[in-house]
Amino acid sequence: MHILLIDDHALFRSGMSAALTALGEDIAMSEAGSIDAASTIIESSHKNIDLVLLDYELPDGDGIGLLKHITRQYPDMPVAMLSAFEDTKLMKLALEAGALGYIPKRTSTSVILSAIQLILSGGTYIPPKLLPSMNIFNNRTTSQAEQGSEHFTQRQQEVLKLIINGLANKEIAWQLNISESTVKVHVSAILKIKGMHSRKQLIASAA
Repeated sequence: MHILLIDDHALFRSGMSAALTALGEDIAMSEAGSIDAASTIIESSHKNIDLVLLDYELPDGDGIGLLKHITRQYPDMPVAMLSAFEDTKLMKLALEAGALGYIPKRTSTSVILSAIQLILSGGTYIPPKLLPSMNIFNNRTTSQAEQGSEHFTQRQQEVLKLIINGLANKEIAWQLNISESTVKVHVSAILKIKGMHSRKQLIASAA
Protein backbone atom coordinates (compact mmCIF):
# COMPACT_ATOMS: atom_id res chain seq x y z
CA MET A 1 0.00 0.00 0.00
CA HIS A 2 1.11 3.56 -0.69
CA ILE A 3 0.89 5.98 2.25
CA LEU A 4 1.43 9.73 2.02
CA LEU A 5 2.74 11.15 5.32
CA ILE A 6 2.28 14.91 5.70
CA ASP A 7 4.13 16.44 8.65
CA ASP A 8 6.42 19.45 9.03
CA HIS A 9 8.97 17.66 11.24
CA ALA A 10 11.48 15.85 9.03
CA LEU A 11 12.76 13.71 11.90
CA PHE A 12 9.24 12.50 12.72
CA ARG A 13 8.53 11.77 9.04
CA SER A 14 11.70 9.75 8.57
CA GLY A 15 11.20 7.84 11.81
CA MET A 16 7.56 7.07 11.11
CA SER A 17 8.28 6.07 7.52
CA ALA A 18 11.08 3.75 8.58
CA ALA A 19 9.00 2.17 11.33
CA LEU A 20 5.92 1.57 9.18
CA THR A 21 8.01 0.23 6.31
CA ALA A 22 9.72 -2.18 8.69
CA LEU A 23 6.42 -3.37 10.17
CA GLY A 24 4.49 -3.70 6.92
CA GLU A 25 5.88 -5.92 4.21
CA ASP A 26 4.20 -4.01 1.40
CA ILE A 27 4.19 -0.40 2.59
CA ALA A 28 5.61 2.33 0.36
CA MET A 29 5.90 5.83 1.82
CA SER A 30 5.81 9.31 0.31
CA GLU A 31 6.50 12.35 2.47
CA ALA A 32 5.58 16.03 2.42
CA GLY A 33 6.46 18.76 4.89
CA SER A 34 3.87 21.35 3.87
CA ILE A 35 0.45 21.78 2.33
CA ASP A 36 2.03 23.02 -0.89
CA ALA A 37 4.32 19.99 -1.21
CA ALA A 38 1.49 17.61 -0.29
CA SER A 39 -0.87 19.17 -2.83
CA THR A 40 1.70 18.63 -5.59
CA ILE A 41 2.10 14.95 -4.68
CA ILE A 42 -1.65 14.38 -4.36
CA GLU A 43 -2.42 16.06 -7.68
CA SER A 44 0.11 13.95 -9.57
CA SER A 45 -0.31 10.64 -7.73
CA HIS A 46 -3.82 10.58 -6.23
CA LYS A 47 -4.76 7.37 -8.07
CA ASN A 48 -1.88 5.53 -6.42
CA ILE A 49 -2.30 6.79 -2.84
CA ASP A 50 -4.10 4.34 -0.54
CA LEU A 51 -4.05 6.50 2.59
CA VAL A 52 -3.00 9.96 3.77
CA LEU A 53 -1.63 10.51 7.28
CA LEU A 54 -2.05 14.23 7.88
CA ASP A 55 -0.62 16.34 10.69
CA TYR A 56 -2.80 19.12 12.07
CA GLU A 57 -0.07 21.77 12.36
CA LEU A 58 1.70 22.65 9.11
CA PRO A 59 3.88 25.66 8.24
CA ASP A 60 1.59 26.99 5.49
CA GLY A 61 -1.80 26.28 7.06
CA ASP A 62 -3.68 23.85 9.25
CA GLY A 63 -4.38 20.24 8.43
CA ILE A 64 -8.15 20.64 8.67
CA GLY A 65 -8.11 22.95 5.66
CA LEU A 66 -6.12 20.46 3.60
CA LEU A 67 -8.35 17.62 4.83
CA LYS A 68 -11.44 19.45 3.58
CA HIS A 69 -9.74 20.04 0.23
CA ILE A 70 -8.82 16.37 -0.14
CA THR A 71 -12.28 15.08 0.79
CA ARG A 72 -13.85 17.57 -1.61
CA GLN A 73 -11.52 16.99 -4.57
CA TYR A 74 -10.69 13.31 -3.97
CA PRO A 75 -13.59 11.84 -1.96
CA ASP A 76 -12.30 8.28 -2.44
CA MET A 77 -8.95 9.02 -0.76
CA PRO A 78 -8.91 7.94 2.92
CA VAL A 79 -7.33 10.43 5.33
CA ALA A 80 -6.36 9.98 8.99
CA MET A 81 -5.46 12.98 11.13
CA LEU A 82 -2.24 12.94 13.16
CA SER A 83 -1.85 15.16 16.19
CA ALA A 84 0.51 15.70 19.09
CA PHE A 85 -2.57 16.11 21.30
CA GLU A 86 -5.36 13.78 22.40
CA ASP A 87 -7.82 16.60 21.89
CA THR A 88 -11.55 15.84 21.72
CA LYS A 89 -12.47 19.11 19.99
CA LEU A 90 -9.81 18.69 17.30
CA MET A 91 -10.77 15.05 16.78
CA LYS A 92 -14.41 16.01 16.23
CA LEU A 93 -13.39 18.72 13.77
CA ALA A 94 -11.31 16.19 11.85
CA LEU A 95 -14.08 13.57 11.74
CA GLU A 96 -16.66 16.15 10.69
CA ALA A 97 -14.33 17.23 7.89
CA GLY A 98 -14.12 13.66 6.61
CA ALA A 99 -11.18 12.04 8.41
CA LEU A 100 -11.49 8.29 8.93
CA GLY A 101 -9.28 8.26 11.98
CA TYR A 102 -7.57 10.40 14.60
CA ILE A 103 -4.15 9.13 15.64
CA PRO A 104 -2.11 10.75 18.44
CA LYS A 105 1.57 10.90 17.54
CA ARG A 106 2.54 9.16 20.77
CA THR A 107 0.74 6.04 19.51
CA SER A 108 3.09 3.10 18.95
CA THR A 109 3.88 2.23 15.34
CA SER A 110 2.32 -1.22 15.72
CA VAL A 111 -0.97 0.38 16.82
CA ILE A 112 -0.73 2.91 13.99
CA LEU A 113 -0.31 0.03 11.53
CA SER A 114 -3.40 -1.64 13.03
CA ALA A 115 -5.28 1.67 12.73
CA ILE A 116 -4.27 1.91 9.07
CA GLN A 117 -5.52 -1.62 8.40
CA LEU A 118 -8.79 -0.79 10.18
CA ILE A 119 -9.32 2.33 8.09
CA LEU A 120 -8.53 0.53 4.82
CA SER A 121 -11.00 -2.21 5.75
CA GLY A 122 -13.79 0.34 6.09
CA GLY A 123 -13.53 1.25 9.78
CA THR A 124 -12.68 4.39 11.71
CA TYR A 125 -9.88 4.60 14.28
CA ILE A 126 -10.58 6.48 17.51
CA PRO A 127 -8.07 6.53 20.42
CA PRO A 128 -9.49 4.54 23.37
CA LYS A 129 -9.19 7.57 25.70
CA LEU A 130 -11.42 9.63 23.40
CA LEU A 131 -14.12 7.03 22.75
CA PRO A 132 -16.51 8.31 25.49
CA SER A 133 -16.89 11.61 23.63
CA MET A 134 -18.00 10.06 20.34
CA ASN A 135 -21.75 10.80 20.27
CA ILE A 136 -21.23 13.19 17.36
CA PHE A 137 -19.47 10.48 15.38
CA ASN A 138 -22.21 7.95 16.11
CA ASN A 139 -24.78 10.40 14.77
CA ARG A 140 -22.76 10.94 11.62
CA THR A 141 -22.34 7.23 10.89
CA THR A 142 -26.04 6.63 11.49
CA SER A 143 -26.87 9.32 8.97
CA GLN A 144 -24.54 7.74 6.41
CA ALA A 145 -26.06 4.32 6.98
CA GLU A 146 -29.55 5.68 6.47
CA GLN A 147 -28.52 6.98 3.07
CA GLY A 148 -27.74 3.40 2.06
CA SER A 149 -24.98 4.47 -0.31
CA GLU A 150 -21.97 2.32 -1.16
CA HIS A 151 -18.76 4.26 -0.93
CA PHE A 152 -15.59 2.71 -2.29
CA THR A 153 -12.14 4.21 -2.55
CA GLN A 154 -10.48 4.36 -5.96
CA ARG A 155 -8.36 1.32 -5.11
CA GLN A 156 -11.37 -0.65 -3.85
CA GLN A 157 -13.18 0.08 -7.12
CA GLU A 158 -10.19 -1.28 -9.04
CA VAL A 159 -10.04 -4.41 -6.90
CA LEU A 160 -13.79 -4.97 -7.19
CA LYS A 161 -13.66 -4.74 -10.98
CA LEU A 162 -10.90 -7.35 -11.12
CA ILE A 163 -12.76 -9.64 -8.70
CA ILE A 164 -15.83 -9.47 -10.94
CA ASN A 165 -13.59 -10.32 -13.89
CA GLY A 166 -12.63 -13.51 -12.05
CA LEU A 167 -9.08 -12.71 -11.00
CA ALA A 168 -7.57 -14.30 -7.89
CA ASN A 169 -5.86 -12.22 -5.19
CA LYS A 170 -2.39 -12.99 -6.54
CA GLU A 171 -3.42 -11.89 -10.03
CA ILE A 172 -5.02 -8.71 -8.70
CA ALA A 173 -1.85 -7.93 -6.77
CA TRP A 174 0.20 -8.30 -9.94
CA GLN A 175 -2.21 -6.17 -11.99
CA LEU A 176 -2.25 -3.31 -9.46
CA ASN A 177 1.39 -3.63 -8.37
CA ILE A 178 0.48 -4.14 -4.72
CA SER A 179 1.01 -7.04 -2.34
CA GLU A 180 -1.42 -9.92 -1.95
CA SER A 181 -1.94 -8.99 1.72
CA THR A 182 -3.07 -5.50 0.69
CA VAL A 183 -5.49 -7.04 -1.79
CA LYS A 184 -6.95 -9.13 1.04
CA VAL A 185 -7.52 -5.98 3.11
CA HIS A 186 -9.39 -4.35 0.23
CA VAL A 187 -11.45 -7.49 -0.46
CA SER A 188 -12.51 -7.61 3.20
CA ALA A 189 -13.52 -3.94 3.05
CA ILE A 190 -15.53 -4.47 -0.15
CA LEU A 191 -17.38 -7.44 1.33
CA LYS A 192 -18.15 -5.44 4.47
CA ILE A 193 -19.48 -2.45 2.52
CA LYS A 194 -21.56 -4.73 0.28
CA GLY A 195 -22.86 -6.72 3.23
CA MET A 196 -21.69 -9.93 1.59
CA HIS A 197 -19.59 -12.87 2.74
CA SER A 198 -17.88 -14.28 -0.35
CA ARG A 199 -16.36 -13.43 -3.72
CA LYS A 200 -19.02 -15.59 -5.36
CA GLN A 201 -21.69 -13.24 -4.01
CA LEU A 202 -19.81 -10.24 -5.42
CA ILE A 203 -19.55 -11.83 -8.84
CA ALA A 204 -23.18 -12.95 -8.82
CA SER A 205 -24.39 -9.48 -7.84
CA ALA A 206 -22.68 -8.00 -10.91
CA ALA A 207 -24.11 -10.58 -13.31
